[in-house]
Amino acid sequence: MASPLLDDLLARIVDSGLLDDPVAENGLVYGRATIDAAGAVVTVNVDPELEDDEETLDDDTLLAAIARILSVSETRWRAVIDEVADDIDEAVDDEPVLEQTDLREDLEATSVVVFADAVLIAFDAPKQFPDSRILVQLDDDLEVASIEVRDRDGGVEA
Repeated sequence: MASPLLDDLLARIVDSGLLDDPVAENGLVYGRATIDAAGAVVTVNVDPELEDDEETLDDDTLLAAIARILSVSETRWRAVIDEVADDIDEAVDDEPVLEQTDLREDLEATSVVVFADAVLIAFDAPKQFPDSRILVQLDDDLEVASIEVRDRDGGVEA
């Protein structure tokens, strides 16, 4: 059963032009878009976190969150990449690395999940972490809240 709130959110996203070919399915609105600062086309999932008894949805907050991540400044994006790379490099400091490529150059944004108060970005790092995804949660100010490296077989898909 389609949710009128989700249908309304889809209509607002279509009208905004933020996502290419957005569709609503399984409680999410998803489409594709470009994060200009990253130079990457990503899948964008918008999760309104609807509860069965909800009668209203703050579409404006979700639209603002989508616009914020897609239009992130190059300076802010670079700071996120630097923090992710530094954090992961520090965590695997004593581990042998097969590929000596700088992780900053290896990180490729592939998808984004937008919530009202956070954004989750999935990165591939095909040279250094070919069997993993790197999940980075940003708060509503696009500051790094958490970083996690997950095995691709772990079933987590952003």
